Amino acid sequence: MSGRPKEVDLAKKSDGVGAPKPVEIRLGEPEPDTLRAIGGSKSDRFNNTLIDSVVKTGWFPPGQSDEDRARQLFATATALQAFKPADEIEAMLAAQALAMHHASMECGRLAMIPGQPFEAACKLRKDAANMARAMTDMLDALDRKRGKGPQVVRVERVVVHEGGQAIVGNVQGRDTPAATAAPKPAAPQAIGHDTPGITLDGLIGKQPEAMEREGV
Repeated sequence: MSGRPKEVDLAKKSDGVGAPKPVEIRLGEPEPDTLRAIGGSKSDRFNNTLIDSVVKTGWFPPGQSDEDRARQLFATATALQAFKPADEIEAMLAAQALAMHHASMECGRLAMIPGQPFEAACKLRKDAANMARAMTDMLDALDRKRGKGPQVVRVERVVVHEGGQAIVGNVQGRDTPAATAAPKPAAPQAIGHDTPGITLDGLIGKQPEAMEREGV
């Protein structure tokens, strides 16, 4: 008898032991959407899954009473509903914001436990602040998705000629005739004048003194 392990061709096994069960997904089937105000979806399967995942990011103390647990679940569902998600994407962003909120509150709670090293408490407070900022980032992402985020003006190239000015921002147009009107061209200066009443024939034979008296 050989000590070599027996090779088994898994592709030829017919008993089906250990084989994963195929997952059947059906889209478009009518189903209730009573939780759409909370999960933002027409599918309550999605809404229930989302609510369950957000609830699990909170902290439930050991030995918590059923009444307190139900109150905490209600608070989470109410917070999700406050975001008024219009679709699944908005609901997921709201869920992530709530998860960051739960994490921030948990770090803040742990930082207040007495008797722990000062460095550990400081690290927990810092983590709480980071989670709070992450929550605001999720709120900004939700606003951008809804088209309410701050508008960004991107300037690729600015060319300012000599004597000009460049302004980047929200510039309101005004009627400024004094600033926008083109200056009128100056009248050409005369090159010279002929003195009225004096001719070339009249100047011939006159003395310089007489010419000065006549204004020539």
